[in-house]
Parts: sequence; C-alpha cells; structure tokens
Amino acid sequence: MSQYPLAQLDSMLEIMEQDLGLINSTFKIMSLKEEQKLSKDIKYLLLDNIARKIRFSFYDISNKDDVLYEYIYKINGVAEKTDFPESFDDFHVDTIAFDVFIDFTETFLSLRKQQRDTLLGNTEYDWFV
Repeated sequence: MSQYPLAQLDSMLEIMEQDLGLINSTFKIMSLKEEQKLSKDIKYLLLDNIARKIRFSFYDISNKDDVLYEYIYKINGVAEKTDFPESFDDFHVDTIAFDVFIDFTETFLSLRKQQRDTLLGNTEYDWFV
C-alpha cells in the first residue's frame, strides 16, 4: 500500500479516470472495456507501490522522444497535464502515437525478477520492466 495520503491519491486516480475517458472519447483509442481494464491496472500499480509514476504520452511516431502532450500521475497523488490545443483540426492523428509508460518504484525494482513477474501478473495488460 502506498505511503502517501490515500485521500489525495484517490482524488488523483479519479482525475486519471476522467482524463483517460476524455482521451478515449476524443481519439477512440480503445473500447470501453479496454479503458476500464487499463484504469484498473493503473490503480493497482500505484496503490500497491509498484509504480511511482504513470505517463499517458502522445508522441511523434517517427521520434518517440518528441512528446507532444503528456499526462503524468504520481504515487504522491499529484497529476500533471499538458494542455491540449483548443482545436484538433491541425492534430495529425496518423503521425501521432499514444502510449502508457510506467516508472517503477525503487522498492519494486529491487525485488527479484520472479517477485516482480508475480506482481505484474496481477494486471490485465502486460507491463515491462
């Protein structure tokens, strides 16, 4: 369980769910069922001190380092977001990718591979260390 105030983390997780819903309704990235599975995974990873930070990133397909927009959710309950443009008219969806990245906690990374694999086996999606 996280060492940070649960109320603050719960509030941030609600924001994350709203953001994920908005992103998905705007870009139709996944089904509602997939969105719910992703949300469940993120909650587990943060609440069980596996992830210290989750990032929703929109980046240029040809250059992963060229991050256009990023939503960051931290284990301490802080959410940081890049503002989306007011219009998506110039948003070239065919050249932009969306992905979810995890920055793992030092505690999790210090576990043996078998222990890490067991914890990550409790998620719906495959996450890589």
